[in-house]
Amino acid sequence: MSIPQDVGIAAYRPPVQVPRDPPREDPPTDPTAPGLHPDHQVARGPNDFRLGIEGPDPDLAVGGSHDQQETQRDKLLALATLALGSYTTGHTPLTPRVPNDGQVEDVLATLNPNPPIGEDGDEVTHAVYQSEIPNATAQEGYDHFVQNPNEVFNAGGMEIRPPTDQLVDGGRYMLEIGTPVPTWLPVQISLDPNAHSIGIQTLDGHVLRGEQTFTFTDDGNGGTVLTQDARFQASSRLPEELQQITPIAAGQHEAWQNAHQEIYGEFNGDPGFQGIGTDFSPSALLDSWGQALGNIIRDPGNAADVGIDVVGELANFGIDGLGSGIDDAFDYLGIPGGDFVQGAFDSAGDFVSGAADAIGDGAEWVIDKIPFL
Repeated sequence: MSIPQDVGIAAYRPPVQVPRDPPREDPPTDPTAPGLHPDHQVARGPNDFRLGIEGPDPDLAVGGSHDQQETQRDKLLALATLALGSYTTGHTPLTPRVPNDGQVEDVLATLNPNPPIGEDGDEVTHAVYQSEIPNATAQEGYDHFVQNPNEVFNAGGMEIRPPTDQLVDGGRYMLEIGTPVPTWLPVQISLDPNAHSIGIQTLDGHVLRGEQTFTFTDDGNGGTVLTQDARFQASSRLPEELQQITPIAAGQHEAWQNAHQEIYGEFNGDPGFQGIGTDFSPSALLDSWGQALGNIIRDPGNAADVGIDVVGELANFGIDGLGSGIDDAFDYLGIPGGDFVQGAFDSAGDFVSGAADAIGDGAEWVIDKIPFL
């Protein structure tokens, strides 16, 4: 570098290098991409939050074979029992958390990934959530999500168990929600620091079969575009039925909208954004239950059908469990024929579930014909 001759060496200062914004990157997809239609029920907010949907929504299709659905149902109900204890003890002062963190880790270790099965737009719902984050690079947005997962997930109404201060590649976590009933949502995380992306895959027992990727891309103006590309479906007949009373897809959309808002607020004057939060709130419970009650009042015939179908599915679960217990006892005692007995109980459970479906359909037809309903 040459120094101008009319400037003394001691007085010379090199020109200041003004930092440049990272160049613009193309987001992986867009909510207005072909095949996606906008969901106008979400609030755009200051971060220009948008949602494009393809496929069943708000009523999700159920994925997998009959046996796969029953497996997911069994694991979901087992996790629901643990979630109730965890949520209750977690919001009762001076009470040890049950199950404890070690037990939660043990449960997570036994679960397998359960990705969606089928075609996008048919059996699988495809959703693209996108928002703007001014004043943050893609690296900064990515780092905030990875290094502050509690703030992001809590804003969406989810508590992370076991607690963690930072997401790790391959990490497994139980996301706990409290409304409308305590539920555990097991997931596995994958991280790609070079692409500034975070992947989330559901595990056995999750209400949904699903997978999604959060990708942060620089917009060329010192800000970031956050694109969340998600694919999901109901994991068993239980959520498929219950979503008609308590919409599952709408709850997911609201949760992720608040998570996006938390990341936006971190860099734009609202770092303490709480969103849905995880504190016990009677008003939140009443609001959630009130929405379900409203759906029941608006369509009592459908509510009766759903209630009977759910009872039939729970009876099927009990009968299947009894058959499995007898099979295990036969194996322990060395008595042949356990598989045959279990198969017979499985068939009986399916018959009960099918009969409940028929009775529920009949009840809905009758109730719909009552003039004052």
